[in-house]
Amino acid sequence: MSIPFTQFLLPNGRRKEVSIERPSNIEDLALKVINAGGRFTCEVRNGIVSVACEYEDEDVAIELSSNGPKLLLAIDKMIKDAANIIL
Repeated sequence: MSIPFTQFLLPNGRRKEVSIERPSNIEDLALKVINAGGRFTCEVRNGIVSVACEYEDEDVAIELSSNGPKLLLAIDKMIKDAANIIL
């Protein structure tokens, strides 16, 4: 399974569905968050990537990172944080 994200694209916030593969323990946790009503989003501004989890129309977990290997760690942390809040 890969984790679905809605990516917001500049300049007008157009939406694009993307997904990312992570280790199975992170993907399983993400699926639980999604099944509980969470949604994952991402966007890039000024070279910084923002990944977030929305729940009940509110961002409950957000991480900022440069693109590259550090982004994968930020995604994992955001998913774990979201799970701690939602589940």
